[in-house]
Amino acid sequence: MGDTTGGDAGLDVGAVARRLGVEVSTLHTWDRRYGVGPTGRGGAGHRRYTPADLDRLETMRRLVGAGTQPAEAAVAALDTPPEEPAAPHVHGAGDDRIPLDAPAAEHDPSRAAQVGDLARAAMAMDEPAMTEAVRSALRQDGVAAAWDQVLVPVLVGIGRKHAATGRYVEVEHLLSAVVSRCLVAVTPPGADFPGRRGRGPVMLACAPEEQHSLPLLALAAALSEAGAARLMLGARVPPSALSAAIARAGSHSVFVWSQTPETGDPSWLGDLPATRPPLRIVVGGPGWDLDRLPPGAAFAVSVSAALDALGVEPRR
Repeated sequence: MGDTTGGDAGLDVGAVARRLGVEVSTLHTWDRRYGVGPTGRGGAGHRRYTPADLDRLETMRRLVGAGTQPAEAAVAALDTPPEEPAAPHVHGAGDDRIPLDAPAAEHDPSRAAQVGDLARAAMAMDEPAMTEAVRSALRQDGVAAAWDQVLVPVLVGIGRKHAATGRYVEVEHLLSAVVSRCLVAVTPPGADFPGRRGRGPVMLACAPEEQHSLPLLALAAALSEAGAARLMLGARVPPSALSAAIARAGSHSVFVWSQTPETGDPSWLGDLPATRPPLRIVVGGPGWDLDRLPPGAAFAVSVSAALDALGVEPRR
């Protein structure tokens, strides 16, 4: 596709993706799921991105890159004038509410109930109720939707409460442990994946010195649920070890997570092994310096977007 239509009609999705440094699939996801899409029309009626649309998308990209959940970033991008981008909302000290960050929770009573049930169980340190709430969300929605729309809003909410008050570390640790156990149980290691032989597993790793691996567990479970082979290398994977694993396992896809700016230097990603077909590199997490990603690397804003970027269909 070309960069523009004529005159002031605006930019097409490919041109916007290049300008912002994100994948076309990410823009489609932001449009489809969150309503942050093109509002202009070209001469043939094709949708085009206007300057105001670009401002909203830049706000969305900046907030997501800073660690805001995509759903909340979309609300900020849509509700804030382009010249005054909003910072993500943080609850003040003493606020005992868990925020419902996802628009789906605001408009879907069943989603709001799921988020609320898990949040209340977590704050009560009720491990059996937490476990049942997580298992129920995974069964009902599938891993990708449950993680993006139920588990992450509660985890982020508790993290914010800790940041604002210095409390609730025990709640965060217990919930993370419960979520980890439930995700690992989705598909045990070594399970067979019919019809996927010969493609090589998706390699999952944290950036060097990165220790936050819970999002990798979520993606691993989503891949397993979709019938895609994966190898979970976990936290603090040196570039040399990741390269060796890709070569030994015959992988053609890799996902790397960075939680903090200290681990988000992407310069080494371009040195990963050359494969045939070319290695598909997807990264996620708020730590990455997105302006320095190597050509062809995709940034995924959610587990669902990561599956899209890896060419894997999630469970419907």
